[in-house]
Amino acid sequence: MLEFETLINYLTIAVTIISALLVALWLSLIVWAFRDMRSRSRDPFAQILAAVVVAILPIFGLVIYLILRPPQTLADSYERALEEEALLQEIEERPTCPGCSRIVHKDWMVCAHCHTRLHKQCHHCDKLLALQWEICPYCAAPQAAEPPLLPWEQANLGAE
Repeated sequence: MLEFETLINYLTIAVTIISALLVALWLSLIVWAFRDMRSRSRDPFAQILAAVVVAILPIFGLVIYLILRPPQTLADSYERALEEEALLQEIEERPTCPGCSRIVHKDWMVCAHCHTRLHKQCHHCDKLLALQWEICPYCAAPQAAEPPLLPWEQANLGAE
């Protein structure tokens, strides 16, 4: 009889420990679902709803939450937006030819594709200037209103 009572005591202790572990796991899943939803959404209602679903339906609630939760965290969404913005800014910063809209280098005088004049050269310091500038920002030399013709333009002018 003493052995039977000892066995019942051991089983009671084992069931109590297992129950405590399951309750701790259940509570930790509720906290995890709340924190995970907080990292994926700014909506407090959605955060609380995720925790409540996991609390009410211990195993099925977790499966439901994992199916319905947003795929990206807020940090991932922010990083992706920054990457997209950086790519767009890089594309916008690339100079294009006004004649053929192809990408040109910022130090080209003419477009290599359509031969459209992109810059003029300062008469005094030989730096590249925008066509509309009337004064060189590098050496302050005044520029002629009409840029000088390039060698192939002079050749074409003589042929006409």
